[in-house]
Amino acid sequence: MRALSLSSARPTIQLPAIQTSRCLSQAVLANATCRTASLIAAPAAQSGVAVFQKQQARGMKVRSAIKKRCEHCKVVRRKASKRHNGYLYIICPANPRHKQRQG
Repeated sequence: MRALSLSSARPTIQLPAIQTSRCLSQAVLANATCRTASLIAAPAAQSGVAVFQKQQARGMKVRSAIKKRCEHCKVVRRKASKRHNGYLYIICPANPRHKQRQG
């Protein structure tokens, strides 16, 4: 049996410096995004073509009563046919958030 002693220091356990992920899926996803980013960027860099970010186009707000939001907004009637007069649209080249369609 070991003798208990208050003066002796307890051995300390050193943790590894590498940060471990909390779950397996997090580690897999982190590695997958790094791989896909390097695969996408490599051919574009070799050919000298600039890589463009994809931007989502804004959709139309469908409203029963549409109105001009600024001085750049224009009222346009589109999709007219023999049966109906078409829809009224608001288009704005200055601010894409102002696009509306009468529903």
